[in-house]
Amino acid sequence: MTKRPELLNGVIAGAVLLFFSLAGASAAGTKSLVCVDWLADNLDRRDLVILDVSEFTNYQRGHIPGAVKAFGPWQTMNDDFLGFMIPSPDKLVKMLREFGINNNSFVVVYDEGTTAREISKSARALWTLHSLGHEDVALLDGGFSAWKREGRQVSRKPVAAEIGNFSGNLIPGKVTTLSGVKKKLDNDQVVFLDCRSAPEHFGQEKKSHIDRYGHLPGSRLWPAGYMTTAGLDTPSLLFREVGVLKKMAAGVGIPADKSVEIVIYSNRGLTAALGYFVLHDLLNYQNVKIFDGSILEAAGDKDIPMTKLKWGYNNL
Repeated sequence: MTKRPELLNGVIAGAVLLFFSLAGASAAGTKSLVCVDWLADNLDRRDLVILDVSEFTNYQRGHIPGAVKAFGPWQTMNDDFLGFMIPSPDKLVKMLREFGINNNSFVVVYDEGTTAREISKSARALWTLHSLGHEDVALLDGGFSAWKREGRQVSRKPVAAEIGNFSGNLIPGKVTTLSGVKKKLDNDQVVFLDCRSAPEHFGQEKKSHIDRYGHLPGSRLWPAGYMTTAGLDTPSLLFREVGVLKKMAAGVGIPADKSVEIVIYSNRGLTAALGYFVLHDLLNYQNVKIFDGSILEAAGDKDIPMTKLKWGYNNL
């Protein structure tokens, strides 16, 4: 008997939610995740650069005092128009200098703070800086939503940053290409993590711009939204407490070994950055990288197998 779509949706959602029933407090207070109080107390810090990666119209309506409008481009179509990739190092260095970033800057990135996709923009900026060798980066937990909710000062004055001296080169260990994925798919020592929704992973749904249904064989599933308090009764979207995130990671099949190689993907590499931030910065996994082209690129290559209508990690 064929299951009705709404029943299958319920089965998928139930299977995923089984792992994610704990709420927990925020993880703010780690070196890579700062709270509103910390940022408010450090606005005059000389080496601080604040990047606002929210939609540019939001910046015009109001932003954190001193924040630079940094909407992008953090991703760009590659030469073959196959995926949204990290721009070239030369373009990134030029952009980051224009944002006022120096080699000794401590960078805090924030977004609107109301959805997992918005938080992913901040995480993508953080991953990009890491990919160029700059590790002194933190996200603002709760984003601009939390800043406003706590009654902090809001500015409408655009910030003209002084050109910085930032320099950096792309670190290959932070990014995986399509050819790299092909080599790693049969390696059982490499963990693939899918940060899309459960129906997309299962192969029941896909975005219109994705050529095929399903996931990369053997992938674990950890939807990006579950890494935050999305869906819970919280005033701003925050990251879940580290202890809860550890339990989630174990529940979805991430090994406890902090040196394990983890390749994260999503539809086009945006929400994958949220997985990178949680695993690398909050849970201290050392060998985490993003498949930059993600499923958008992989599904267009017939040499890449796609698994559908079953869960990727069969030992769950």
